[in-house]
Amino acid sequence: MKTFLVPISSLREKKATLIYAIDYAKVVGAEMIYGIQLNEINEEDHLEEIMAHAKKQGISINFRFFEGDTLDYIKEFCTDYNIDLIIASARTPKTNDKLYLDELSGSIVKKTEMPVLLIPENYEYKTINTVLTAIKSGIIKAKGSLIPLEHMLIAAKADMTLLQIKTPSYLPEDLMFDKDLAILTSKYYSSENATLFQGVLEYIHVINPDMICVFRRKRGFFEKLWNDVTLDHSLNKADFESRVPVLVLKGDQ
Repeated sequence: MKTFLVPISSLREKKATLIYAIDYAKVVGAEMIYGIQLNEINEEDHLEEIMAHAKKQGISINFRFFEGDTLDYIKEFCTDYNIDLIIASARTPKTNDKLYLDELSGSIVKKTEMPVLLIPENYEYKTINTVLTAIKSGIIKAKGSLIPLEHMLIAAKADMTLLQIKTPSYLPEDLMFDKDLAILTSKYYSSENATLFQGVLEYIHVINPDMICVFRRKRGFFEKLWNDVTLDHSLNKADFESRVPVLVLKGDQ
């Protein structure tokens, strides 16, 4: 986990996300952050502040500008520059305050296979002691999907609590656990709920995590993103919300 990508539309709006990315990179030992800017930088004061913070933390940061399709550019950039993790704001302050994910972040979660770390609006880095990983099935199908989680747990010296949520579609074979997931687990809880999100809400105050980890699934936390009735890729808070960073691991369970 050496190279991160932070898509931004405005330094003024995304300064907190960039600062978080720098602090997180310092903790996990990353070396380079690329900031993809959707328009030209004209807020020199924020740029100088961000660059100074990166230098202080020993992190290299490089801004790139582009015109055209945002998502296609991000996909190509991730491949060309061997990006290990995308760090994105959950919502732009100017968008609907009922949203958890805005259009850009929702599109990244839905249409890329990259691991994504979603940062709440204006969130400052806090020490990560406990990570809540929520699953339905203990079987991990996507090869290498646990690498961002494993790397972060080791670097931050954090513990992981695994919450298995048995929804109505739960199957007995879901009790089989991937050995690498089992190795990372410090505590285990199970719950029966109508949805994965309801299970997290039930246990969030029991576990009190500093970060939540979930898997990208068409029938899971971000199910509404795969609604093909509309082309809207945003996600309402009623369907999922978190006040701490959310690590979305690639692949389908």
